[in-house]
Amino acid sequence: MYYINKFEHGGRNFGMELGLWELEQDENTGVVVLEQQIKYLREVFEDDLLYIESTLLGVGNKAFTVLHEMYCNPQKELVCTMQVVLVLFDKVNRKSLPFPKEKREELLKVMNK
Repeated sequence: MYYINKFEHGGRNFGMELGLWELEQDENTGVVVLEQQIKYLREVFEDDLLYIESTLLGVGNKAFTVLHEMYCNPQKELVCTMQVVLVLFDKVNRKSLPFPKEKREELLKVMNK
């Protein structure tokens, strides 16, 4: 649970950097996790100084994939990774939505940098 919480915070920050949370301004729309794969490489402890680096790996019409990497300072040792597939989601009709064209193009530009 501790690892997931750290990745959640990193994911929120990354989403804000990408402008994804603009898509959630409507209370009927959200970004939700469709799939996640976690690899635990080393145990971490409560007093460890951790940070998350996030990379946009792919963008489709409805889904996008992000890789989060958790590092432990001061050694900058990779301790855990999480690859996650997310979708824009209609909370009322309970189904995925296509990304607005302009947002998809913005994400593709970020991915290609």
